[in-house]
Amino acid sequence: MKMIHMECPNHPDATLEGYLLDCDITLGLETDRPAIIVCPGGGYVYCSPREGEPIALGYTAMGYHAFILRYSTGKHCAGFTPLEEIDWAVGYIREHAKEWHINPEKILVCGFSAGGHLALASGILAHNKPNGMILGYPVASVKRYKGADFMFQILTGKADYTDEDIAVFDLPPKITKDAPPVFMFATAEDLLTPSGVLAVANKYTELGLGYELHVFQHGPHGMGLGTEVSADGSSQVLNSAFAHWQGLSSEWIKKVYGQPQFEDKSAGKMSKYLQELGLSMKNPEDMEGSKFA
Repeated sequence: MKMIHMECPNHPDATLEGYLLDCDITLGLETDRPAIIVCPGGGYVYCSPREGEPIALGYTAMGYHAFILRYSTGKHCAGFTPLEEIDWAVGYIREHAKEWHINPEKILVCGFSAGGHLALASGILAHNKPNGMILGYPVASVKRYKGADFMFQILTGKADYTDEDIAVFDLPPKITKDAPPVFMFATAEDLLTPSGVLAVANKYTELGLGYELHVFQHGPHGMGLGTEVSADGSSQVLNSAFAHWQGLSSEWIKKVYGQPQFEDKSAGKMSKYLQELGLSMKNPEDMEGSKFA
């Protein structure tokens, strides 16, 4: 695995970290891998570590390249600067897709809570739109989000924001027919955001767009992976049913964007290495179909 670190130009508070898997023909992979950009939550006040690296590493374990966008937060959000940053991140990854063995048509964003709001905004408002979105309990419909005053102040940069200011950040009404496919998940017990995913689902249904939605019964807001890996010591966010969401999202990616194509090259590599050692294989055909590489 190769790790990379970049700063967003003219946005010193925003960084993009990448986890690039070894991905070339010697490993048997004939097609470039999808990439997933993770946007942690945190109410635009901070980027939650629980929804960053644990999520990204979970996807790399499933065979995806993964990135973490730690976008600007707090006072640096005024004017919705995080949207500029995720727009840059998607474009930057596309520019380097060939170098990093990424399929430029399979770049997805994965956001949680406020990061889900940002990920959804990138899919419908950005210039460099992702090819798909994975939204975990997103703050999609800000008008339905109780206690969001601090978020409105952060995003607008105003203490006396108006209804018109808030409408800019209310995303479901802005979804159009060119919005990318979306996978969403939340819990019914989340007192903050389930109405948001339903609003997105209703809009996608109205427009005849593809989406997948999972609403798990139990669990508070901010579940992360739903396992000990992202729990940060809190038993409230442990839920074995909810923990299936990441695997379900991977299945959805393969259904929507196609299965990766592999060609087994074990026998050829084994013969090459044996020749370099001055050894030979008595029956090379015995290696045909072997699955280790």
